[in-house]
Formats: sequence, C-alpha cells, structure tokens
Amino acid sequence: MNRLRRTARVLLGAAAVYFLVLLVYTTLSRIGFPYELEWLEGCTVDSARRVLEGKSLFVAPSVDWIPYPYTPLYTYTAAAVARLVGIGFLAPRLVSLLCSAGALLLTGLLVRRETGHGLDGLVAAGFLAATYPLCGAWFDIGRVDNMFLLFVLGAVLIARSGPSVRRHALAGLLMGLAYLSKQTALLPLAALSLHDLFALRGRARFVLPAVSGAIIVGTTVLFDALTNGWYFFYTVRVPNGHGLGVESMLLGFWRDDLGWTLVPALLMGALYLGAAFRHALADRPGAFIFYSSLTVSMLGAAWISRIHGGGWLNVLQPAHAILAILFGLALHELEQVADRRRPALALYVLPMLQLWLLRYEPARYIPTPQDVRDGDAFVAALRSLPADVYVPMHGHLPTLAGKRVFAHDGYLLTTLQSGLPSVIDTLVPEFQEALGNGRFAAVVIDYEDYRFMEALRQRFRYAGALPGSFRPRLGPKGAPQRLYLWRGAPPGADPPSVPSTRPAMIRR
Repeated sequence: MNRLRRTARVLLGAAAVYFLVLLVYTTLSRIGFPYELEWLEGCTVDSARRVLEGKSLFVAPSVDWIPYPYTPLYTYTAAAVARLVGIGFLAPRLVSLLCSAGALLLTGLLVRRETGHGLDGLVAAGFLAATYPLCGAWFDIGRVDNMFLLFVLGAVLIARSGPSVRRHALAGLLMGLAYLSKQTALLPLAALSLHDLFALRGRARFVLPAVSGAIIVGTTVLFDALTNGWYFFYTVRVPNGHGLGVESMLLGFWRDDLGWTLVPALLMGALYLGAAFRHALADRPGAFIFYSSLTVSMLGAAWISRIHGGGWLNVLQPAHAILAILFGLALHELEQVADRRRPALALYVLPMLQLWLLRYEPARYIPTPQDVRDGDAFVAALRSLPADVYVPMHGHLPTLAGKRVFAHDGYLLTTLQSGLPSVIDTLVPEFQEALGNGRFAAVVIDYEDYRFMEALRQRFRYAGALPGSFRPRLGPKGAPQRLYLWRGAPPGADPPSVPSTRPAMIRR
C-alpha cells in the first residue's frame, strides 16, 4: 500500500471516529434534559407509566387514553428500565441510545465480516453515526425506531454469517422482535425470507420466515385476545388507515431526503451492487441477491413510511443503515481497484466528499439552560391552574405539574384516520362533550387550527400566552403557549357542533 493510499485510509478512519465521538458527545449532553425533545416523546413516558401501573396499553380509545399505533416491545422495555431509574424521559432515552450503539456496532461488524478489514467496518459505522441530523437527531429520542433498527441489523448479520438452520432460526427470532418493536420490519423480513427461499437449500430455506412468522402471528392472536380486539385495531388497522397522503414525498424522498446530501453514498452503493452483480455473473450470486433485495426493502421501508401521513425524518433510518453498509462494502471495492491502478488517491475522493457533506454542528441539537428555564416556567404555569388541564399535543408534562394526562392529539388523529365508523362516531362526541361540560378547567394548545377549535371557543375564553417560550427542540415546531380558560357556561347549554373529521382538514 503506497503512502497516498495509506494517508487516504487514515483520513477516512479519523473522520469516522470523529463522527462517532461527536454522536456520543451530543447524545450524552441531552440525555438528562427533563422535558420533551420531541412532541410525541412524552407519550412514550406515559405509556411506560401505564405499564408499571398494570394497565393495558390497548384499550378502547377515549379522552383518557389513546395508545400509539406500534407494537409494544419498546414500551415494555422502557417500563422495565423506568422501574430502575424512575419514570421520566431518562428511561426511554437510555433504551434508545443503547439500541443505537448496538446498531452502529452491528453495522461495523457486518462490513468487517464481508470485507475482512476493520477499517471498512469503522467507516461504515462512522457514516451511520454521521446521519444523526438527517434522521431528525433520533438516535437517543424516546421512540421505537432505534430498537427496530437494532433487531433488523442483528438479523441481517446473523443471516449473512452462514446457512445453518440454527443461525437462520436466530435471525427469524430477531426479525420477530423487530416487528414487535415496529411494524416496518415486515419489509426487510420479506427481503430476508425471499433470499433464504431462493438462495439456501433444505430446511434452512424455511426457518427464518417460519420462526418470524410464528412470532408475529402468535403474538398478534394472543395480544388481540387479551385486549378484546384492540391490539389488532391499533397495530394493523390504524397504520393501514394513514394512507399514502404526502404527495410531495413521492419524489421529495429521493430528491431531498436522499438526493442532495447523500449523492456520493448512493453512487458508492451503486458501485458495490454493480461489482456484486459482476460476481454473480461469475457464479457467485450470493452477495448480490442478498444485498440488492435488502437495499430495495430498506429504502422501500423508508420511502413508504415517509409518504405516509405523519411520516417524519426518523423513518429514514432504514435507508441510512443500508447506505452505511453499502458505503463500507464499496470502500473495499475501491481497494480492489486501487490494487490494479495507480495513483489511487482519486478513488477516495467520493467517500471523503460524502463524509465532509455529513458534517454538522452539535449545538443545534443540544438543549440550552434557557430551554430548561422555559420548561420550568411552563410546568409552573400548569401547576398554578386549578383542577384538570388538557394539553392535547404534549404528554408527561402535565404529570410534572401534578396534573392528569389525557389522550394525545397526535394519536387521536391516527385513530380517526383508521376510518372505522364505530370508533369515530363515539370518539368525536366524547371529546366534544369533555370540552363542553366543564371537565377541564383549562386547555393549552400549540396551534389555532386545533381540530376542536370551534368547541373550544364556545366554552373557553382565550387567556393569552403562557410564561416562557418552551417548545420541543425537534420535530414539528409547535409550542404549548395558547391558554384557554373555562367560561363556566350554565349546565344544560347546547353542546358545540361536531367538527369535521376528514383527514384533509386535520393538521398533525
């Protein structure tokens, strides 16, 4: 290896280490932040508390509780950690951060296994760490995505490690756990299952889909029976009701989410798959079949999730993970080319350019002391209000003020989008009645286009903005500022009219 090549590889390795250290610094700097980093994170804490209280997550939707439409493994894991460290944001963030660390490690191990070079694996892991801003700074957020990604990458590594029945049974187990973390796992599961069916021989072909299928079907039947049918409603019916409603993302996913910043990685992925295809033509089809099908499934999972109503940047994580793997594998292919061509430094321009494009400023994602003061002021303002206060767009924060927590508006939307008349026809009047009968002394909203705004204005008066300017640092830029106080309308007054529940008229 000549000096130029050695220098280029050292620079790539140093950049990878830099991004890994930067990720550690950024996430640890905010893991103890006592308030929401993202507007739905508080609902994760509420879910964990509900588990510890012995209550079911999946019950009939009501003003009191609507669960998020995901399978429950992450919630139960966060609840187990919360039993040790206490109820709050720390427990789910710890789970997410450990899962993210595992995903980075698995990415590096997979690439090292394929290439035989630890540096290729290190660069792949560094690339994935560098996508932190591109996925909404999600690696440490108290949401389900990081656990799902951990299990998928674990299954990929084990499935790629050999054709034995035992290995593929373990991969099937991990894919079952991935589904129990987030239903998006079905697409990579399909890719791994198709690969095994066509690329393996004997019983090994059927083990992965059989094991994962048994886990998915078995838990769905069991949990559905235990929840009187609500598990299936929330984990199957509700997600399917979202629809592919974000037309701007049909092309925007490729142009904006991937195209601008990740062009070098996409080119390197194409380079590797092209090389794998040439190997396939030489009677070595294994790698091409495996990684081409996995690429389609992981990019497809991100794309379909992105064009679903409510799809945020966090759903890009599967796309970033497969691009990181292909990035490391392509780096090895560049090495093979460099062995035959000199000078070789030009071959490293593309990966160096990619890592340079991924640089970011961590301060943008770390809450400041002012953010803490704003959160303290908001909680103090809630505490000063009498009786029950409804904060529909934020979870857990009312608990910090000694108030009850009610259904989150984000999950009310997903439930209404299920399109099930028996649910919509009872749920909307229930919210209408709660706002019209004095159940809440106050309501604090983020936006003036709140779906029950007409009912709110009839029974409540606007009392101005709450002190401070607290808002979650990530996600939609709403702030719980607008305070409405109960007017004290006389009993028996006509209830407000029912607002439209058409998804097109509902703002997430």
